[in-house]
Amino acid sequence: MPSTAQTGTPHLVSVQLLRAIAAAAVVFEHAQAEAGQTVEGFHHIPFDFGIGVDIFFIISGFVMWLSSSHLFGQPGGAKLFLIKRFQRVVPLYWLYTLGMLAAIWLLPDKLNNPDASPLMVLSSFIFYPYPNMIGQYTPVLALGWTLNYEMFFYALFAIALLFPRRLGFGVLSALILGFVTLWAVTSSGPVLFWGRPIILEFLIGVILARLYLEAGHKPNLILFAGFVALAFIAYWLLQGSDSRLIRLGIPSAFFASAFIFFLPGRLSGALSGIAKVGGDSSYTLYLSHPFTLAVVKIIWTKLDPAGAHPWAYVWAATLICVLAGYVLYLLIEKPLLRLWKRKPAAQPA
Repeated sequence: MPSTAQTGTPHLVSVQLLRAIAAAAVVFEHAQAEAGQTVEGFHHIPFDFGIGVDIFFIISGFVMWLSSSHLFGQPGGAKLFLIKRFQRVVPLYWLYTLGMLAAIWLLPDKLNNPDASPLMVLSSFIFYPYPNMIGQYTPVLALGWTLNYEMFFYALFAIALLFPRRLGFGVLSALILGFVTLWAVTSSGPVLFWGRPIILEFLIGVILARLYLEAGHKPNLILFAGFVALAFIAYWLLQGSDSRLIRLGIPSAFFASAFIFFLPGRLSGALSGIAKVGGDSSYTLYLSHPFTLAVVKIIWTKLDPAGAHPWAYVWAATLICVLAGYVLYLLIEKPLLRLWKRKPAAQPA
């Protein structure tokens, strides 16, 4: 998911750490899935590391409010917000989508769902949820379903920015709750994607940002450890729920709160370097890791054709993805950000 360290958002160590953890968790989950497809009888760790996506959504709401709340009710504020979000998120996503299209055309039998129909390609580039050949609302670059949600959040937030801050929060909340309500009574169409209760995680992040602006950061090791423990306890207690919002969203809220409000100063200082590297490159890591995993898997199957060491593959693949993500961030994402900085958007009056 996109980092906002370069777009005017306060460079909070806690937020950068959460980004790094969330991105690495998603990669680890997908590495396990790859091992499971290759080695019969492979047993995953009994934990859903896809929870990284839920942490991302909460952080997205938190950062969006923190970085853009001064734009509420300002002439041109919504436009400026959308321009910055486009610059930060869209070009890099389009680039990796083109990479996936190339993979589909060149190696269709190596992919699980090589859907490159014209409507699927168009919907992928305009962030419109369109069902693929097996009925899933996943774009050409499958993990881009989360980006479809991000663009949806941006659109709702831009609407809210047209109003004064307090009213804007009410408008944003009403829009999100309204889509969830429509989802509950709708049987077809894009609302089945946009209105899923998972979008409430974004609103949770916004609420955490409002609390943060009121209460600030209170470094406390006991409270930090307590909230992390609550996150894991909630995770294990809520696994019986069919709702992702309950099963993963609630634990993610506790986990994010631990870092946002209570991360101890010593821990923050010790991890600031890792936070910057991991947080800044988290978006590239998220977008690039399917390509890196594919390359690692091809090489690994030649080195270990019998699949005798699946866990060695999982850990090696995760580490290589993280390293490749940072290299690609330096080679591609960072230069793109510099390019946009040379053409700054006009500030609102």
